[in-house]
Amino acid sequence: MFALRYVATAIRGVAPRVVMTVDPDRADDVRMLSSPGVAPGMLRQPGDLCVISVERDATVLITTIGEGADHPEAVTLQLDRLDQSAPNGGRSSSRLALSAPEPANVPPAADAGDRAIPLRIAGHIERKGDLFVTGGDWLGDPDGEARIEGFSVQWPRRPANVDLSYGCALLGLGRLPDVVAGEFVGTRMQARAINGVTFKLIGEDADAYALIVEAVFSDGSHFGPALAPVDLKGPTGREHLVGLRLQLSEVKAKAPRSSSRAVASSRPEPAPRKPARIFRAPRSSAAI
Repeated sequence: MFALRYVATAIRGVAPRVVMTVDPDRADDVRMLSSPGVAPGMLRQPGDLCVISVERDATVLITTIGEGADHPEAVTLQLDRLDQSAPNGGRSSSRLALSAPEPANVPPAADAGDRAIPLRIAGHIERKGDLFVTGGDWLGDPDGEARIEGFSVQWPRRPANVDLSYGCALLGLGRLPDVVAGEFVGTRMQARAINGVTFKLIGEDADAYALIVEAVFSDGSHFGPALAPVDLKGPTGREHLVGLRLQLSEVKAKAPRSSSRAVASSRPEPAPRKPARIFRAPRSSAAI
């Protein structure tokens, strides 16, 4: 038994949908249970989950559909095996299950040959007011419940040909316009909760830098470390942001992108045989 989770999308606006199709010759051996209100075998947005139960060897084809589905980072999926235990290093099962996969070949911190870029992050925190941290440190408390209500990111001595774009969504109000480094997004002293964040590097020299993002929401779901661009929110979209950490580095060369979109954040020991094989189909922009 497996759980396939829609972790994140790099597409703004309507998220691409993920459709799972079973080999017709094995249709009777595979059962799928999707999130409430979603057709079996479909993931519509980040936070959706499909439980896949297999009786014997089977092949499941995964296709992404919608505007922007052909983008190389259109969706991030995570496949967890549910019927085989694995050590979790003391972390809660909720955080393990919902952690965004670490991008292949991209470490959570800069390589020895990369140069760390200092950032200064300011945030307005529930019951604490305005706080300031540097890149690599947590804004807010990832183990707490106090809301991060707004934030800004300062990039001292930023080169002219690159910039940091970021934005957030507010519970009950929706997505706010994106801003760039030095500008504030969110609210102050309005008791409003951020329920989603986006980050990306823009500009001619954006590929010369790597931005690593981590976000923790009020239900304990922990996303990252993930390489920007990212669009992160909790599993239902109603969880508020409690922790945010950013790390920026200048890289020697553009890190290679992995074609795999489904990577478990904690890998169990391999089973004697694989009960299912999951492949990604060529992306389509056709609407259902």
